[in-house]
Amino acid sequence: MRTQPFRSFAWRRRRWRTLARLALGCVVMGFGATGAAHAVSERRHVDARTGMLEVPLEELVVAVRRKDRAEIARVAERIGPARLGEALRRADAQGVQAALTGIVTLPGRARLIGPVTELLNASDATVASAAARALGEILAPATIAELDDWDVPADVVNTACGALRSTALLPANATLTRLAALEAMGDSLMVCRPMPDLLGLLKDPTPSVRRAAALLTRPQQRLATGGFAQGTRDIDPGVASASVAAICEAMAEPAVWPKGGLREPIWEQTRQLARRLAVAPATPPDDAVEMLDCLDPTLASDRQLLDGMRAHKKTPLGERAAAILDRPAARAP
Repeated sequence: MRTQPFRSFAWRRRRWRTLARLALGCVVMGFGATGAAHAVSERRHVDARTGMLEVPLEELVVAVRRKDRAEIARVAERIGPARLGEALRRADAQGVQAALTGIVTLPGRARLIGPVTELLNASDATVASAAARALGEILAPATIAELDDWDVPADVVNTACGALRSTALLPANATLTRLAALEAMGDSLMVCRPMPDLLGLLKDPTPSVRRAAALLTRPQQRLATGGFAQGTRDIDPGVASASVAAICEAMAEPAVWPKGGLREPIWEQTRQLARRLAVAPATPPDDAVEMLDCLDPTLASDRQLLDGMRAHKKTPLGERAAAILDRPAARAP
């Protein structure tokens, strides 16, 4: 007598098919896991010198996209300056810009001034602009002693400064790139001294370029070459306010002027312009703050203007007006 129930042939066939599908699924899963591991190994290569896995540049691209400065610095340090320098030769603009962003976070970023300078000639305006901004960030905190410590040749720095100046002067360049170059020159005044030829940009057809030039060029150079009216009387309000603000800022430092100081007619012209533009609605707040240095708090009219501005508490304009009025020499008798 049979102790087990009778199993039909159809039941045994269904059971066999189920087992076959399970086995096939296990095989597929095994191959899938192997493929994923292989994909990861394709992304992360082993450094032949250190024997460690290399961090792919894509991780830096993601960190830059997230605008996470701390993560950018960590990933850039793991990638290293050598590989970031090589990444500047990549064909994709996104990867190049990520490499530039990572480079400025490295302690030895000055060693890559040369490769970054070469990108100023990039056909892609976004890449050239990013290179200009990177140069500004690299050179801004740099000193001659620090550049010597990193063994950066003087001709490399001079080439970078000259390339920034040429980029700003060339009208064929995109406005975005020219403005980035001018901003970089303004950030790196310790090593890139503005040249007199930049005064020609005060006649540039692009107002934003004229404004940037007005903020960058030294007022002493402009006054010595007759460039006073070119900036302060510009038809564009932003250019005029920037020009007046730059001169007022310089007036607050008598040591920078030639012996004998500033000629009285020019001083009075600048002061009149500052009185009018400082309270104009179209004047940028940063420009208005700098213009206050042109006002004389011992004069009743100027003191009234400063008192009105001081009422705007917890604002840069109000705080600057209060600081000028609180000076011992500015207090009313």
